[in-house]
Amino acid sequence: MADHESLYEPVHEEAQRRTLRVLFASAIFARAGFTLMFAVAVLLIEDMLGSSRWAGLSTVAITVGTVISASLLSSYMNRHGRRPGLTLGYVLAFGGGIVATVGAQVSSIVLFLTGLVLVGVGAGATNLARYAAADLAAPEAKGKAISLIVFASTVGAVGGPTIVGFADDVGREAGLAENVGPNVACALLLAVAGVVVVVWLRPDPLVLIDGLQDEGSLRRRDRGSLVTSVALMWSHPMARLALVALVIAQAVMIGVMAMTPLHMRAHDHDVSVIGLVISAHTAGMFAFAPVAGWASDRFGRVPAITFGGAVLVLATVVTALAGEAPKVLMFPGLYLLGLGWSFAMVAGSALLTESMPASERVSVQGAADLLAGAVSGVAALGSGLVLDMAGFHILSMIGTLASGGLLVASFAKGRSLSFGT
Repeated sequence: MADHESLYEPVHEEAQRRTLRVLFASAIFARAGFTLMFAVAVLLIEDMLGSSRWAGLSTVAITVGTVISASLLSSYMNRHGRRPGLTLGYVLAFGGGIVATVGAQVSSIVLFLTGLVLVGVGAGATNLARYAAADLAAPEAKGKAISLIVFASTVGAVGGPTIVGFADDVGREAGLAENVGPNVACALLLAVAGVVVVVWLRPDPLVLIDGLQDEGSLRRRDRGSLVTSVALMWSHPMARLALVALVIAQAVMIGVMAMTPLHMRAHDHDVSVIGLVISAHTAGMFAFAPVAGWASDRFGRVPAITFGGAVLVLATVVTALAGEAPKVLMFPGLYLLGLGWSFAMVAGSALLTESMPASERVSVQGAADLLAGAVSGVAALGSGLVLDMAGFHILSMIGTLASGGLLVASFAKGRSLSFGT
């Protein structure tokens, strides 16, 4: 198979522009659905179980779906292309939104969590879409391409939580229970995202660069493919740093964000204020992604990751000080949490993509997302326990320690590159 870096041609430029437009549009609708559901999921879990201790199960369920899809959808894309893989992810997520709606309405924790797992499959598809954006990108523009798809989520991610109240009102007028209406809205938005991909993502970027693998080669790789992919990443110093950045940034962001609604409700903030704080957080995650992409392309992947680690440290220090959940700290703390994640995610994704040979790229991307999802799932589950037993400030301090580890690792790598070692 030809290596795209050595064969980038002008003929790909128009296809790349079309790919970015389609992925941009689908990401808006998908991210709106995910954040809309996230804003109420922990509240529904707490209402069903009567305690906040296991409220992190909602995030865990979504993360499980994301982890599953990272491996399965990347393998499916390897054989069939990006468009079929993304479409499959959104179809399953739409079904999950419906199942979650039924589960929430009848107060069935099993049904609700099952639905969230399927919704998580759609989240995994959206994560893989950022790599699809880089398939046809010139080597010097991969960071920009990835960041544009992350940025595309801004409209949906910021807008989704702001319509929680409206969706809930419509749902209650239709006879649904409190906080169930946003689940219906989530399902509809995911359906639109799937339609956009299946109708307009042509030509398929992975097919155009001859990036598909034949069945025989995939069967030979199936046994231990995850272990093989992780070992391959770990054997390349730059890919190893990229993997560390993706895992730590995702885990810290999920761990703190997942418990923010419960922490704020415990201090008498209503759902509209909680939604606005989540909107500020998602604005930090997505609105400045083009800046992260530009910085990554202009100054290098490692400096961008270092900056992301430093911002995550600052963010978790601010949230650690927000013991009584004052808005003056919750808004900037959650915003900075999203901003640090954005730089680490964009730069880490670009670094991972360019560090791997083309024949291994899709499998390695899926493996990296699987590990990031698995660790963040543990963080989500543990965050509920930490919040219940020790408090939001201790949860934030744990995030500070993890972010500090990323900062030290990336700074050290940057120093070694500067001295040519």
